[in-house]
Amino acid sequence: MQLIVLGTGAGGGCPQWNCGCANCTFARENPLSARTTDSLAVRYKNPGRDNWAIVNPGVDLRHQLAKHAQLQPPADGAVRNTPIQSVIVTDGALDHTMGLINLREGAALKVFATGIVLELMETAFPVRSVLKNYARLEFVKIIPGQPFFLADDLKVTAFALSDKLPRYAKDSESLLTAEFSGAVIGLKFESADSVIAYAPQIGVWDSRVDSLFSGAEIILADGTFYTTDEMSSLGLEAGSAESMGHLPLSGEGGILAHLHEAKAPVKLLTHINNTNPILRHNSPERQAVENAGVKIAVDGMCLSAGKVGEMLRD
Repeated sequence: MQLIVLGTGAGGGCPQWNCGCANCTFARENPLSARTTDSLAVRYKNPGRDNWAIVNPGVDLRHQLAKHAQLQPPADGAVRNTPIQSVIVTDGALDHTMGLINLREGAALKVFATGIVLELMETAFPVRSVLKNYARLEFVKIIPGQPFFLADDLKVTAFALSDKLPRYAKDSESLLTAEFSGAVIGLKFESADSVIAYAPQIGVWDSRVDSLFSGAEIILADGTFYTTDEMSSLGLEAGSAESMGHLPLSGEGGILAHLHEAKAPVKLLTHINNTNPILRHNSPERQAVENAGVKIAVDGMCLSAGKVGEMLRD
């Protein structure tokens, strides 16, 4: 199995278009430190070719795909072709679904999502209806706990982590009787040579998160906020990290404390908000991450067979 970390930022990326915080200012002055929205590409084999699944396609998807030759049309003479054959989404958030719009040009794709997320994409955010005349999309329901196979060599298991809905669905009358279980999931990818677990949104660390990460060689975990009041401490009108569905990194019960105890040889943070001080390499918060035995994922890094590619950097 090979996995490419296409993006590692939270919804606004870094720099965020309207943000003048220290991290965003630095990213504008140093473009190599910029982060696009959190997304993955996972390779799996079908007879005669490598195929890829895009996990959580966001608004930066077109630019992300352009940076990786493996994800571009093969040089076989066909005018339209792609190795991308499927999409998986872990929730219905805009930054994890809006990239479907980028995949609309007649592509034949399987789109995997839980029942509640499929409903969101038909009602509160009706991207399924919008795209039905643009692309040949087959929507496949994920049932948490029941593995599905992208190919014989790659098993995927979803773990229901939260019933928190995206903000756009907060007042949606069409969902009043819906079953919200599986609104947020984590994914475990298993092949003959590696096990990788991915959870970009962890609202509460409980036995479900432990089960997701159990046996994984590589963990990609929620690194959105460092403190519970990170946004409001900057004078922004925002609730706590927990109210936005993200357990902060710091604190006795924070993500770092739990990751420190996790058995995986490689532990990485992704979905990092532009305000998070861990983005500054000389910050005490970055030091705390490293002291916990955790690294910060970067856009473009490759993961395979328990190894992290050379793209891991400060």
